[in-house]
Amino acid sequence: MPRLSFPHHQDMPFQVHIRRNDAVESVHDVDVALVDTDGRVILNCGDVNRVVFPRSAMKPLQAIALVEELIAGKGDMLTPDQTALICASHNAEDLHVDAVNAMLADMGLDHDTLTCGAHWSLNQDVSIDQARRMDHPTKAHNNCSGKHAGMVKLAQLLKAPLEDYAALNHPAQQRILGVLEAMTGTDLMQYPHGIDGCGAPALSGPLGHWARGFALFADPSSLPEKRQEAIAFIRQGIAIAPLMIAGTGRACSGVAATYGERITVKTGAEGVFAAAFNDLGLGMMLKARDGNKRAAEFALGAVIHALGYDSHERLDPFFNPVLKNWAGETTGDIIPDPNNEFSQALNLKQPHQV
Repeated sequence: MPRLSFPHHQDMPFQVHIRRNDAVESVHDVDVALVDTDGRVILNCGDVNRVVFPRSAMKPLQAIALVEELIAGKGDMLTPDQTALICASHNAEDLHVDAVNAMLADMGLDHDTLTCGAHWSLNQDVSIDQARRMDHPTKAHNNCSGKHAGMVKLAQLLKAPLEDYAALNHPAQQRILGVLEAMTGTDLMQYPHGIDGCGAPALSGPLGHWARGFALFADPSSLPEKRQEAIAFIRQGIAIAPLMIAGTGRACSGVAATYGERITVKTGAEGVFAAAFNDLGLGMMLKARDGNKRAAEFALGAVIHALGYDSHERLDPFFNPVLKNWAGETTGDIIPDPNNEFSQALNLKQPHQV
């Protein structure tokens, strides 16, 4: 049962307070849009028309283009690991890198085909281990290498050149753009676009339209049969292989492991989170205005709590965090602004524990 009376609308963004010894040290504003498949706003905090770059949060929607081609019989279907991997922003743990290399090898290619740059793991423990074992990372270690391997596969299936597969005018990217515009219900080219950190196109659009894309991901019953099948396939893959969508100690993997197919979430750089509440037919996109990751994670937890889902201790580091110093001493916490309308409606005067 929801813990909030819906619909709930407020002009003020959801505010996240970072406290040190109960004193507010930092404040993060988060715009939230939760909508149904018709785009009706069920919950908004702040500006649902705010134009945002979803960054990697749109990967599950991007993956639809490839899976539809496979469903049409143009290639062998992906395994659950591979399905989650093409949607991932991964830790470059061995299971991720090995899977990317294997996927490329199945296409007769290697990591040099990818246009994403090479970087060490974004997870500190993993990167330290890598530095001890390797002279340098490869492109397969890029956190977006799974997405790029999927884009290369899509280019192959379309019989398009592999060169410049990440350029916006490439047939693979145009196919992806068509899917994104159909899911969001808007002409994305009327909004600013650029290049993402991995070299793929970075598109932007209104927060509420991105949320609608994930509402249709949650309930694709109004979509063509092939798209319905593709979305179900992607949702199942992420639920079956939660570690592949992100990795150890990551919110996306924690949510997938906890809720399975009930909730699909994906993070994006600069404080973005997308969510498909698959058993409710609702989609969400949120964006921390200052790009703060921990604020975005905390806000995601608040929305999940508002919708009535029970939490799990594995999610506490993201949704109910305790701040500690390097000696392990507790120094502060993260709480919702007790004066915020959303917090008051939910009685969120303390961290949203169940």
